[in-house]
Amino acid sequence: MPLTPGETVLVKASGWAYAGGGRNIVRVDVTGNNGKSWQTATITEGYNQPIRRAWAWVFWECEVPAIVCEDGVSVELACKGVDMAFNTQPESLGGMWNVRGLEERERERVSRRRRVSLFFVFVA
Repeated sequence: MPLTPGETVLVKASGWAYAGGGRNIVRVDVTGNNGKSWQTATITEGYNQPIRRAWAWVFWECEVPAIVCEDGVSVELACKGVDMAFNTQPESLGGMWNVRGLEERERERVSRRRRVSLFFVFVA
């Protein structure tokens, strides 16, 4: 079925997240309209890790409205995670720096035609 650029479609997205330092992931948000609105994902596995001892990935999924790109076949999604200290991934790395260049990760953005799978790691 042909799609019209700018049209809104419902996309199923899934992925995994890890915060580091034992901090639990409490929320994952996904957008399909460049951050104008965010859909909270359901954490499907790993949500029951002990508090402050979350050493494993959490898996998440959601359905998110997304705007069809100019090519008429793909959409762009972005995701961000939030840990128990309410640390979140930055939109970009423009103002971030550390001497070794470690643990710098901006919000994950993907452009996909069919299957969407996102993942991110952040240590704040």
